[in-house]
Amino acid sequence: MAFLLPLVLTGLAATAAPVAIHLLNKMRVRPVKWAAMRFLMEAVKKNERKLRVEDLILLLIRCLLVILLVLAFARPVLNPGGADASVGTRASVLILDQSASMGQSDGARTRMDLAKTAARDYLDKLGPGSQATLFLATTRIGQTSGPIGGDLTGIRRLLDQAKPTGGGNDLPAVLRQAVESLRPLAGADREIVLFTDNQASAWKQQEEIRKLFASEPSIHLRVIAASEKGEDNLGITSLKPESLIPAANQPFGCLVEVFNFSESPATDVRVTVAVDNDPPSDEKVIPLIEAGKSGVVRLGVRFSSPGFHTLKASIAPDRLPTDNQRSLALQVVDEVRMTIVEGAQHDRPQDREGFFLANALVPVDPARRAEYYLKVQSQPPSWIEDATLDREAVIFLADVGRLTPTASKKLRAYVLNGGSLVIFPGPGVNPADYNNNKDLADLMPAKLEPAKDSGPELKAWQADSYAHPVAVLWNGLKSGSLGTVSAKRYFPLSLRQLPATSALPKDAPLAASAAPEVIVNYADGTPAVAEMAAGKGRVVLFSSTANTKWTNLQIHPNFVPFLSRLTGHLSKFRSDLNLQPGTAFQMPVLTEWIGREFLVVRPDGETRAAGKVERLDRTGFVTYRDTLTPGGYRLQFPGGDHPLATFSVQVNPAESDLSVFTGDPVDFKNADAPGNKPATTGGPRRELWGFLLLLALVVALVEMALAHKFSLAK
Repeated sequence: MAFLLPLVLTGLAATAAPVAIHLLNKMRVRPVKWAAMRFLMEAVKKNERKLRVEDLILLLIRCLLVILLVLAFARPVLNPGGADASVGTRASVLILDQSASMGQSDGARTRMDLAKTAARDYLDKLGPGSQATLFLATTRIGQTSGPIGGDLTGIRRLLDQAKPTGGGNDLPAVLRQAVESLRPLAGADREIVLFTDNQASAWKQQEEIRKLFASEPSIHLRVIAASEKGEDNLGITSLKPESLIPAANQPFGCLVEVFNFSESPATDVRVTVAVDNDPPSDEKVIPLIEAGKSGVVRLGVRFSSPGFHTLKASIAPDRLPTDNQRSLALQVVDEVRMTIVEGAQHDRPQDREGFFLANALVPVDPARRAEYYLKVQSQPPSWIEDATLDREAVIFLADVGRLTPTASKKLRAYVLNGGSLVIFPGPGVNPADYNNNKDLADLMPAKLEPAKDSGPELKAWQADSYAHPVAVLWNGLKSGSLGTVSAKRYFPLSLRQLPATSALPKDAPLAASAAPEVIVNYADGTPAVAEMAAGKGRVVLFSSTANTKWTNLQIHPNFVPFLSRLTGHLSKFRSDLNLQPGTAFQMPVLTEWIGREFLVVRPDGETRAAGKVERLDRTGFVTYRDTLTPGGYRLQFPGGDHPLATFSVQVNPAESDLSVFTGDPVDFKNADAPGNKPATTGGPRRELWGFLLLLALVVALVEMALAHKFSLAK
């Protein structure tokens, strides 16, 4: 036998109350002698033994009544682990895993369906007076049913609405919040119940979870898994633009990675890509993807108009639909202006400092250059002094030596106000021209050391392990490597050390500057190309020339895609249009739109009211926060044909791995937790509180009858 509310047993101390009352009544008797006392005492002595027995009987019956009532409220139960066992009365935090892998189906029900059924069963078995709350969780608590309380109906309602999201899982953070919710209820029977598919990737931080529950030994963790084994799966884990400047009516390439999370190879994997809601515009087949490996395919599209658009890559449906598609939101431009400033003039075009740059930026037939979205011009250094620089997306300095004070000041203002400056030094550059330039020196990511020859062996770029967004595309690519780029002469770069932000004046234009970043190193680990954010703009510094005098970069097969990604990076490619699940989308819009209502078209095609354009720092902003569902979103004004903005929510790639945690979940919970003890067998479970209350009623009636009888005159 066990008790569901063992703390109530402390009420047995109340058994002392009848005894105390009995003793106090005896102490209140005071002897009074009077003339006829002798005759009365003789009568009392005759009945004294009988009176003592009657008092003792009443005392025992009253004590028994108290004991029966206490035991009834403590809810004794026979065979507590047997059939029809209830969870009992306690304070519980239920956590429902909403990660993307919970959408895995067995053909009839998803893991989410199984977890929700288990959660409802748990609620049905909670005893009267229990308190609970429900967390819907991925990498954070997305929604709760409110503070811990007795509103189990509200919990069931939230359970019915729960769906898998596109996010992953951060168990330590979610469990920590659950522990914080239970901490104020010290003294109660407290339990955290995790309803999950037990995905292996969610349990990586095992030691942190152990420490959490070791610090709170009275809070128990119960894990109820909706899946006992892993599943094979094929999913799209990456969709990347090949060029970072999407332009209207121009070919645009994207790279789609498909990963095989299976124990056997996948063959003839068909991959398609579509623009917005149009039919697929390109498709290719990956002949073979080995088990545990990925396949990458390049697909091409064309945008019919500038503005906001969405790319959607797809593979054949399987039992986890969430990762069979992946979206990428883009802001397509009409044209982009760039200028190459050449330090020296030459008669032959191929001898110009910016010849290779100009042809790489506009890699099309000369007859079509007027139609190309990149508008590139070449100018002498004197152009800087008279030009309106803020029209240019990027300005290149190709072997430009000493700049005039006027040109230096204009370039400084251009960068600080959001422009991008790319510097290729060359034979005409003296390092002091830049290192000692009071307007440009603090904008540059590195100091130029005196030029030096590479020696017998050429100075080669690193071949892999790229970390910068511009170069990361070449990680693992078999079609070419940046490691074959080399220089025979170069300027060593010494990365600049920025002072602490606190040491700068509050009005300093560089107070918001980030530390220098290396885009690509040489093979020996020294910088080959570096960049630094300065004010609202960026400065990129190469260590060698813009032509082939000192380096083979300009005739390397990857020069055009490398330059395309660099200019896209500097031209403010809208990476903020692609979000992780649960991240709020926010974008500045025209001030005259403030106060206007806008709608959202969600990935499933449903149109909802999304809010109003808000004012923030004298600018209009649209904000949308319900972004747990993966796919493309479109914001628009009622009745409008063109989107106000488009953004995409992308599935966490780790969620495509459906392997299950193989360890023992009891490692993360207290062995003495009621839910963690093995269930006993041997018949049905019986609660005795009703029988005890009935017996207490009978005893109370007997006590009343005897008390009345014993009070009659003897």
